[in-house]
Amino acid sequence: MSSGTRPLREQLASVPDPLSLLEGLFTHSPVPYSVFGTDGHCLLINPAYRKMFGAEPPPEYDLFRDELLERLGLLAYIRRAFTGETVQTPVFWYDVRELEHIHVEDANRIAISCHCFPLAPSGGEVTHIAIAYKDVTAELLAREAEQAERNKLHQLFTQAPVAISVLRGPEFHYEFVNPLQRRLMGQREMVGRTLTEAIPDLSPDVLSLHRAVMETGERAIANELPVSVDYAGEGHVETKFWNIIYEPLRDERGRVDGLVTFAFEVTEQVLARQAVESQQMWLEAVLDLMPMPVVMVDPRSGELTSSNAAADRLHGGSLPRAVPSAEYPGVFHVTDLKGRRLDKEELPTARVARGEKLEDMEVIWHTQSGELVLSISSEALPAMHGHPATVVMPFQDITRMKTVERHLQEAIRARDEFLSVASHELKTPLTSLGLRLHALARAIDADPDSSLSRRHGREVAAMKRQVTRLAELIDGLLDVSRISTGRLRIHREPVDLSALVQEMVARFVPEAERIGSVLDVRPSAPCVGSWDRLRMEQVVSNLLSNALKYGAGQPVHVHVDEADGRARLWVRDEGIGIDEAAHARIFQKFERAVSERHYGGLGLGLYVVRTLVEAMGGIIRVESQLGAGATFIVELPLQAEEAQAPALQSAGS
Repeated sequence: MSSGTRPLREQLASVPDPLSLLEGLFTHSPVPYSVFGTDGHCLLINPAYRKMFGAEPPPEYDLFRDELLERLGLLAYIRRAFTGETVQTPVFWYDVRELEHIHVEDANRIAISCHCFPLAPSGGEVTHIAIAYKDVTAELLAREAEQAERNKLHQLFTQAPVAISVLRGPEFHYEFVNPLQRRLMGQREMVGRTLTEAIPDLSPDVLSLHRAVMETGERAIANELPVSVDYAGEGHVETKFWNIIYEPLRDERGRVDGLVTFAFEVTEQVLARQAVESQQMWLEAVLDLMPMPVVMVDPRSGELTSSNAAADRLHGGSLPRAVPSAEYPGVFHVTDLKGRRLDKEELPTARVARGEKLEDMEVIWHTQSGELVLSISSEALPAMHGHPATVVMPFQDITRMKTVERHLQEAIRARDEFLSVASHELKTPLTSLGLRLHALARAIDADPDSSLSRRHGREVAAMKRQVTRLAELIDGLLDVSRISTGRLRIHREPVDLSALVQEMVARFVPEAERIGSVLDVRPSAPCVGSWDRLRMEQVVSNLLSNALKYGAGQPVHVHVDEADGRARLWVRDEGIGIDEAAHARIFQKFERAVSERHYGGLGLGLYVVRTLVEAMGGIIRVESQLGAGATFIVELPLQAEEAQAPALQSAGS
């Protein structure tokens, strides 16, 4: 028999001083050891024990009174060792400081497993047991940390607002399904079943996505994936949209053995977007049916983004949209009304890109089909409902309107020329007729008792009034002609308005007496200003004539005052009054506030007054109500301003 198979006693007998050898082995062993007697007290420990526990058992420590071992059910293992059985305990946490029958302040809390084996003389009873300890603290902490992470991950998956499932194997067995996934699938049982067993009506397209991830080992992402299944498990198939992430799972050798899916239901968002898209298509169809051309412009770049059918027809084809705005001058030939070509910064698209709002901008668009005169407007729309900010630019083809306007202007010029010529032609014979009537009237007045006076006195007076009225009408037409053609001039000189009003009132006394009215002139101080005397006489004359005409035979009140460097003339009648809606209209050409059947005239008097007053830097307004008379108020600066010195071309246009 070799030495390796001989009993330990025989082997030690051949070794000098075997006790020292065993003592060295016990002392220097890295394995912690302790030896306990049958009374439960510790007889011996090695340094490794002290290092692991942090202290040696105190003399009063009793193995059989150890509260921790008893609570964990490990005393049974100790007793079995004392009966001669070698036993192995499970792993457990041990902290000497938790013992109650002894007091230890300095010790370590460790996770250990114990190997207990009996010690007995050869052929005798067990008198001691030896315990070998294994420190598994690091391993247990690692396992506990791993389990904690697993628990945390499980809790995260369970509470996540995302539908999560874990599938394993080629048949895709459900290993884990979080509550949201179950709820979305009608609370059906899924764990332990295959994908096709749990969802038998799943489409082949979705199954192919699962298989592709298993075969390639690469992540897959499906956005807005339509999945039509019986979600509630009640026989009603629905289509819902999902964003799904497929992540492969690998085993310890790196092989793909499953996958985890993260699913987000986006049905509401998809349906909302589809509704917006449908609405947009509907709006585009409506825009295409509109007869008015409309284009959309990017407010940042000034580039065309869309156009309706009317705009494309006007262009002669689809408007270009893939062209940078910097190239528009070479694509679109646009000029102003005088024919000057607009550069890049003057184009309507460039102006709206600078934040300008266009209102009836008139340009000439030169297209293949001809020149078009356009009136362009714009309105900015902010970003809303998922659409970016844009500028809407409707425009009108006013080519025909401009042609008609040009013809009308030519007709107006011809009319003005006719009025001017006709007025001058009528003025000459009318002047001659007036002179002859005046001479005849003087002859009658010289011999009031003559047969001529008795037979023709009244007729001659009536003819004089008619000739005077006709002369006033012709003068009005001449003034309108001068105003329209820009030939009316203002010749300023010092004029005392108070004195001028007194003179003009004296001239109208006979007319007032004839109709039974009274001219009431309030006394006033001299009021001298730089005006055109003849035009001021014309202003006062027209206002007095107007007041007597519409004053219904009631008194007419006239007053002049001066304040703050301005002169004011008040002419008030107590007649029929003027409706408030007609206040602005009565100062226009050929306008009147009453029926022409009852009141004669061309409707030019107040128009001429307004034009003359404004030409001298003043204003005129009326205060009146129906049945309450009317007050005309003229305000004039005493001194001319530089901007008012030129002639009246702008006033008559």
